[in-house]
Amino acid sequence: MASLNINNLDREVRELPSLSVVVSQLLTLLQRDDVAMVELMEAIGRDQGLAVRILRIANSPFYGLSTHIASLNDAGAMLGVHTLYSIVTAAGIMGQFPPTEDQSFDRLSFWKHAIGVGVCAQVLARHGGLDVEVAFTSGLLHDIGKLVMAAYFESDFSQVLAYRDQHDCLLRDAEQAVLGFDHTVIGARVARHWKLPEPVTNAIKHHHTLLSVVSPLSELVHVADILCRALDIGHGGDDLIPVLNMAAMKRLGLDWMLLANCLDEIEKLNRFSDLLIA
Repeated sequence: MASLNINNLDREVRELPSLSVVVSQLLTLLQRDDVAMVELMEAIGRDQGLAVRILRIANSPFYGLSTHIASLNDAGAMLGVHTLYSIVTAAGIMGQFPPTEDQSFDRLSFWKHAIGVGVCAQVLARHGGLDVEVAFTSGLLHDIGKLVMAAYFESDFSQVLAYRDQHDCLLRDAEQAVLGFDHTVIGARVARHWKLPEPVTNAIKHHHTLLSVVSPLSELVHVADILCRALDIGHGGDDLIPVLNMAAMKRLGLDWMLLANCLDEIEKLNRFSDLLIA
C-alpha cells in the first residue's frame, strides 16, 4: 500500500478487508434485545472456525464443567449472550489480522492489552450503567489503528517505532511526529469502514483527547486503557502510562476505592483473554 498521509487515509482504509459477512450479521443480531439463541447459533454455525472456538471455550477448564458440551446450542445456553458477543467480536476482528513473524510489534501482547481494556471497560460499564457490549467492543478496538499500521503500512510504522525508540515517548506522540496524526484517527476510519456502531467509532477516536463535550464511553475507555497499562496487562506499543483524566473519573462516578474493588473481577475475566487469543 501507499505511504500514509491525511489526504489519502480514507482511500487507503477503503482498500482494507471488510469484516466477514457472518461476523457482520452476528454483531447485528447480538445488538438486538429480542435475539433468540437458536437464531444466533444458526448464524454461528455458518462459520466453522467460530463454532469450533465457541465449543472449545465452553469446554475449557475456565468453566470447569463436569460434562462435555457437544452442541452449539448447549454451548450458547451455557455461555450466554454477553460472552458470545465477546467471543464473536474478538474472533471476528482478530481474524482480519493473520499471524506474522514480525518481531517489531508483538501482536500477542497487543491483543492481550486490547482484550484487557475491553474486559475492564465492560466491568466499569456495569458499575456505571453503560452498555456492556458496546463498552467491550470499544475497549477491544481502542488501539486498532496501531495494528492496521503494523499490518498494512509497515514502512510508515517502522518510522514511528524508530521515533518512539529514539525519543522514549508514547507511541501516539511518535505517530503525531512522523505522520501528523495518530492511531485514533486511523482506528475511527477503520471502524466506519467495518460499519461498527457510531458510539464505538467515537470512543476509538476520542479516548486519548477527551474534549469538553465527549461521550461517557470515550471516558470509560480512557480509564480502562490506563488502568490496564498500570496493571501491566499486555502491551500497547510503549512502556509509558499516560496521565489519567481525573475529571473523566469524576463524571463517570468512579473513584479509587471502586476501581480497587473491581480489580478481582477484572483479573478473573482477563484470564478469559487467553481463550479468545488461542
